[in-house]
Parts: sequence; C-alpha cells; structure tokens
Amino acid sequence: MKRKNNLKRGFIYYPTILFCFYLFAAPFIGFSKETPRDPILPGVYAVGDPSYFSIGVHAGTTGFGLHLAKSLGKKIGARLGASFMPFKTSIKGIYSRRNTESDLNAKANNVSLMFDYTPFATKAGFFRSFNVQLGGAYFFRLDGTIDTRLADPYRYGDLVVAPQDLGTIITNVDWKETVNPYVGFGWNDVVIDKNFSIQVDLGCFYLSEPTVSMQATGFLVDNVSNRDLIEDNLKNYRYLPRLEVGISYQIL
Repeated sequence: MKRKNNLKRGFIYYPTILFCFYLFAAPFIGFSKETPRDPILPGVYAVGDPSYFSIGVHAGTTGFGLHLAKSLGKKIGARLGASFMPFKTSIKGIYSRRNTESDLNAKANNVSLMFDYTPFATKAGFFRSFNVQLGGAYFFRLDGTIDTRLADPYRYGDLVVAPQDLGTIITNVDWKETVNPYVGFGWNDVVIDKNFSIQVDLGCFYLSEPTVSMQATGFLVDNVSNRDLIEDNLKNYRYLPRLEVGISYQIL
C-alpha cells in the first residue's frame, strides 16, 4: 500500500516539476531564438560626426522650449536653445505676526548656448554619455511680482476691517537683461531609437543682483519702507538651479 502511494505521489510530483520548469524556462528559450535586432546608432553626437544635427524639445526648472544640437568633434558638442517659463502660484505666510496671502507671478525667458565635453564618448558603459557643460544664457525676461494682503480681518478694539479694505503690498523683483554664465553636467545624446535620443542636464546659472521695488495701498502704505531691507536680503540669491530633460530627433 505504501509503495502504491509513493508511485501515485511520484506520478503527480515529477510532471508538476517539469511543468513549472517549462513555465520559467520557456520565455528565455524563446528569447534566445529571436532574430538579433539591427544595431542602434552609437549616439553621443554619432561619435563626432561633423554632419550630425538634431532638433528637440525640453522642459525643466527654467522652463520649456526648443533646442538645436550640433557635433563639433569626437568629444565636443554645442546646443542652442530657447526656454520660456510662465509661473503663477498662491502662497500663505506670516508677515509682522499676521497671516498673509500672496499671489506670485514670475517669468523667466532666455536664449542659451551650451558647450559640452563628453570624456568617455569613445568608450562603452553607463558613463559613455556623461558630459560636463559650460555656457551661458541671455535672460531677456527674468522677474516676479508678489501681491500680498492680510488673510484675516484686522481688529482694533471694536473696529473690524476686512482684508480687502486694509490694502495690498506689491513687491517687484527684477534681474537685469544680461548674459548669465552656466556650469553643469549631465547625460547627453542617449539613444533610445534610430533617430531619437534624450538628455538630462543638471547645473546652475549665476545671475546678476536683483533689484526690488515696492508699492502699497490703504493702511499698508507705510510698508514700502522695507524695500531696502528686502533687497539686501535678496542680493545673495544669485544662483538659479537648472534641471532639464529633453528629447531630440536627428535630422542630419
């Protein structure tokens, strides 16, 4: 009887093992029989091909826009781009120990020219497309406006004044139109298809000192005296981070 049970158990056990092996192994067996794909272009500006030329789109912390890329040698390339960033948001904060609401409107529009050096362009591996970048951007619009008002009614004894009747503080922050240097690094011309590639950039612009102007209405008109203090606090905020992702199409 025991031998019969062992025989029955083996009859179920071994086919089950073979079936499971087939389920796990079949995809790999099928994959190994596939016809090899055609090789993809090497990327990194086609390893210095002087005729390489691409056009693409990008988006990041300094806006969205278009760019053109050109190979200048085996390890050197250039990218000309234009970016536009309209930004609008609302902020809640505290000013003079009172709750405030602010509407922020900012714009950052620029034309940039970046030169990149790819030290491992002729090698293989993860760092093949790694590059360091030097360049600059002409910001023909870089400013912001903040409209601030109290969030709660103002109470003075039995007198209650609504926030809209108290007035508004309007603060303008502006950077002059000039060329701002840039340094960064990233992965450039990473091929994802025969004619398409992506790039990821991380770096920073060095801006000019900002200027601040203020206006106020109603009971808040005396707050414009803080303009010099605000401008002094902002004078060291001259670094504009840039994180950008783009996709390009090779046309030559």
